[in-house]
Amino acid sequence: MTPNTALSVRTAQPQDIEPLSVLCTTVWIDTYSFDGIEPSHARYVLTQFSPTALQQQIEQKTVFVALNQDNPVGVIIIHPGNGEIETLYVLPRYQSQGVGRLLLQHSKQQADTLFLTCWEGNHKALAFYQRQGFIEDGEFFFELEGKKIRNIRLILEDH
Repeated sequence: MTPNTALSVRTAQPQDIEPLSVLCTTVWIDTYSFDGIEPSHARYVLTQFSPTALQQQIEQKTVFVALNQDNPVGVIIIHPGNGEIETLYVLPRYQSQGVGRLLLQHSKQQADTLFLTCWEGNHKALAFYQRQGFIEDGEFFFELEGKKIRNIRLILEDH
C-alpha cells in the first residue's frame, strides 16, 4: 500500500468509538499476541478497548484519530494532565506511511510535554519514537494478571 494523500487528523468523536475499539484491539493483538491469543490478552483487550472504555477515554482525555478517507487508521490518546501518550496505535497496513508521525505532530501542538512507555520488545516502535526525538528516560513495569512486563520510558527531548 502506498501513502495516501487523503490522510487527516481530527479530535475523536462519538461515531469513532466502535471503529477505534476494533483498531485498538487489532493493533494490540498484532503487537503482543505473537504466540496466539492468550486468555489474559483477550480479557485485557475486551476490557481496555471496549466501546464503553473508549467512550470514557474520548470524554476524559485528548484523543486524536488519523483518518484515511474518513475511516480511522490510527489513534493517539494523551492524558491531559501530564502529557503521557497512553496509546499510539496505527493499523498494521498503514504503519511506516507517516500516520504515527502525523498523529505525533498534531499532538505536539496540543501539549507542553510528551512522554510514554513502550514494551522493551517492541523494537519497531522504539526505533520510531527515537526517530521522532524521544529519548530513553527510565523504565516502567506494566502488570498483566500478575505478570510484570518491562517497558522503556521515553520523553520528547525537544519540542
